[in-house]
Amino acid sequence: MVGMLRPRYLARAIAEDALPAGKMAFVSGPRQVGKTTLGKRLLADPERNYFSWDETDFRRAWATSPTRAVMERGEGPVLLDEIHKDRRWKSRLKGLYDTRGDELRIIVTGSARLDLYRRGGESLLGRYFPYRLHPFSVGESEKPPAPEEILATTDARYPWADLLKLGGFPEPLFGGSERRARRWSRLRLERLIAEDLRDLRAIADLQAVRVLADLLPGRVGSLLSMNALREHLGVAYGTVRAWLGVFEALYLCFLVRPYAARLARALRAEPKLYLYDVLSLPSAAARQENLVALHLLKACHYWTDTAQGEFDLRFVRDKEKREIDFLVLRDHRPWLAVECKSNQRVPSGNLVHFSDRLEVPLRFQLVNGVRFDRAYPETKVRVLDYERFLAGLP
Repeated sequence: MVGMLRPRYLARAIAEDALPAGKMAFVSGPRQVGKTTLGKRLLADPERNYFSWDETDFRRAWATSPTRAVMERGEGPVLLDEIHKDRRWKSRLKGLYDTRGDELRIIVTGSARLDLYRRGGESLLGRYFPYRLHPFSVGESEKPPAPEEILATTDARYPWADLLKLGGFPEPLFGGSERRARRWSRLRLERLIAEDLRDLRAIADLQAVRVLADLLPGRVGSLLSMNALREHLGVAYGTVRAWLGVFEALYLCFLVRPYAARLARALRAEPKLYLYDVLSLPSAAARQENLVALHLLKACHYWTDTAQGEFDLRFVRDKEKREIDFLVLRDHRPWLAVECKSNQRVPSGNLVHFSDRLEVPLRFQLVNGVRFDRAYPETKVRVLDYERFLAGLP
């Protein structure tokens, strides 16, 4: 499909950052987000330099000698796809890099978090740069903006309305059919539970895990109660927590944690949960908030992975239930606050209250509408429509 072959926002960073520095590029991200397509586009010889763990001949050769497994290659970098499924992948990859790293540029892709797989065993520290690939976003481009350049453009490359209906994954987004998109989402979840989960961790009660996955859409945007999930599933608290950790590792969901520093009576415990695939969310409001969370997380990951600072996504809520939806920390300091609304076009009192307390320099309130943009200098808040704001992010 033509749309699925469009250049991705990480291509330039990998080609100009990791590979010239002689580092391996580790690209992780959700299943079917386009990691393999991205990797192949970085190869000078995609036919000869692509090696997949799913190919029997390569698996046999890799187990015997990683160096010989990639010997019949062409010019340029090689792509090793899903090799983290090999239990000894770290030591074998380390050996390949240490013996051939001066002449061989290596890209590694995987549908589970490679940082999880690199725990223990042979250390690859100092040998790779990690990158996290996200679904398409409203403003995705081959040259994403730096933190100082956000909202330099407000022209959407991928319409907000399309992302709300079809999500940001390449196949449903460019397929253009809501019906087929829902089927794609269902089948993707089934394969994730049946295949990726099995590869990552041995779990006996897959039925209970599937019930947990089915419960998550109803928790999006709300404080996540592990105890409530435990009672629904009839399992231990630690089991629910472990299963959610696996879901995070597989990029099924992500948690946004509260920020409480310098705030009296702020919540410090329960996180909020969001999904990478929004197609299971029936509510337009839930999809809107989830997609904003995805856009902000993508920006945080991109800026962090490309060494432009350390960025973290949080939210703020106090015991009086006052809240702002999202707070981006830049190098551990509050930097950007975002509040999601429907039609309220005057600054939210909670947004102003917490932003003043935390001295947040960038403050945005998002509303429905077309091409709406108004600044309120007295509160330092800029109110604008969802598409215009998100078009200014990576």
